[in-house]
Amino acid sequence: MFPRQTFWFSAQSETVVEDCLRSLDSVADLDEERETFLFTSKAGEPAFRCKCVIVQGGIEVDRSGNYFGFLGHLVEALASEFGKVAFEAGSSNG
Repeated sequence: MFPRQTFWFSAQSETVVEDCLRSLDSVADLDEERETFLFTSKAGEPAFRCKCVIVQGGIEVDRSGNYFGFLGHLVEALASEFGKVAFEAGSSNG
């Protein structure tokens, strides 16, 4: 089981969400494909993986490993860009 959350917020366009996620490449390595952004730890940092998928009204986030530091950066980036951010917790098999 990997932790999954959906973060809900109001964005004017998908491009704004993409740009917000891309801004996190300073704290994690980024592999981007369409609406999917895969963040992994930078060399020498504790290993983690965090996959963000853009959905209508927000992003779905699946993560594993030592992701807590990155999750803080993600929440801060979303709140700074979109103001009010809500989340719904869940889990996924994978």
